[in-house]
Order: sequence, then C-alpha cells, then structure tokens
Amino acid sequence: MLVEWGSDPRGVGMPDEAQAEVPGEADGPAPSDEELESRWKAGSAPAFAVLFERYHQRVYAFCLRLTRDAHLAEDIAQRAFLNLYRKPPPGTGRASFRTLIFTVARNEALNELKRRGRRKAAALDQVPEEADGRLPSPAQEADAEEAARRVQEALSVLPPDEREIVLLREVEGLTFREVTEITGLSRDAIRWRLARGLERLRSALLRARRGA
Repeated sequence: MLVEWGSDPRGVGMPDEAQAEVPGEADGPAPSDEELESRWKAGSAPAFAVLFERYHQRVYAFCLRLTRDAHLAEDIAQRAFLNLYRKPPPGTGRASFRTLIFTVARNEALNELKRRGRRKAAALDQVPEEADGRLPSPAQEADAEEAARRVQEALSVLPPDEREIVLLREVEGLTFREVTEITGLSRDAIRWRLARGLERLRSALLRARRGA
C-alpha cells in the first residue's frame, strides 16, 4: 500500500492548499517538528507531508528490522502514517511526533507479526538503503556489507523484547523517555533489557570475529 502524499490518503482529493509549499521549507530555517505538528493538527496537509518525508525512511527501517520483510515493512510504515494522519491525537500533549509515529508503527508491526504467528521468528535480515543517496566507494561498500552482515546475525540471536529495545535506543537513537512512551515499559525495565541485549550483542559479535 504505497501512498503518494500529493493526494489524499483517504481516497479523495486534497484541498488546493495541500499542494502549497510549507512555510519555512524553501526560505530560512526549516520548521521544527513541533511547528509542523501544530500546523498539521490545524488542518495543514503539506505540514504532515513534510513530517512524512522526515520520518518515513526511519520508520520503514525500524519496521524492516522487526519484520525482516521489505514489502510488509513498507505496508506497515504506510499504515502507521495513514492512521496517525486520519486520527491525530488531540492537543499538543507531551509526546513528540517522533514518539507518536514510532509508537503507532511498533504497535502495527507487533500486531501484524502476532497475526502471522511470526513474533518469535522476527529478526533483522536486511539493512535499508541510505536515505541521503550518497554512494560509498567499492571498498567502503564491501566493509559496510560485512559489518552489516555481522550485526544482522548478532541481532538475530537476541530475544525479541531485547532486540526491540536495542533497535529503538541504539539504532534509532530515541531517548529513554521516548522508549518508555513507545513501549509502555518502566525506565528500569528498559535499562535492564538494553543491558542484557547489548551484552548478548557484544558476545555474538566477538564470536563472529573469532570465527572469521
């Protein structure tokens, strides 16, 4: 389910202002997530389109690591943005847009995996393309591919609950407060799972190096 944000994801044409340029994107500093979220909740489709562009690649990559299925990850990512677009949370609240979209995407991914009976089997299997479009040199690409392969294999041995925390905290760089809001876990539980997950990850990587 691929959505082009130049058209209304609900199946009807967006108003003309949806095609308008978001103030601040072309001239001067880009608007913050908070500014864009405020405009979106006030009815600005272009503001949400900018948020989509900022976060789609990261949300897709997160879903890909959870599901190891590129088509399913894209579908879940699109679904997450659609659901949030259609039903924005009331008011400004405390959660940032980043926290909101990762929460929705996580829930969509876990629900889908449960429906497919694949929750325990989910593991990192691919690394998505870089969003900035820069091409590495052949040597860099070879080194990166080998490093990525080792990390993928190491992550695949983590229990799903630990892998999820490692991805959110260490790969996506979310704060402990954001991870708490996304998962509903206490900070102590997150720290414990993160510590255990990172220890397993280090051990797996060390075994891989020794076996190389």
